[in-house]
Amino acid sequence: MNTTEDVQNELESCLKGINSAGLASFDSHNMEKLERISAATAAQGMSQGKKLIDNLIAALNSVKEGKSTIDSVSIRLTALDFYLQNTKGSTEEL
Repeated sequence: MNTTEDVQNELESCLKGINSAGLASFDSHNMEKLERISAATAAQGMSQGKKLIDNLIAALNSVKEGKSTIDSVSIRLTALDFYLQNTKGSTEEL
């Protein structure tokens, strides 16, 4: 992921995969993918994107541990989708 656009495309693909497959099929491979994207957002200076991804990771871990509900994850997925839709094709942060 060498450019902001690459990071955005990878994140969009990951979110589509989560939404289509559902959280029941979310596994450690998907978590690692999100962590790689989070690191890439930091490298690209996408601080808001990194915060949103890290919040999603924390929510997913919290649900896995039984400390939170799926609603928490849904809210974070919606926030990331909004972020992507409003930054796609630009390098500006919200």
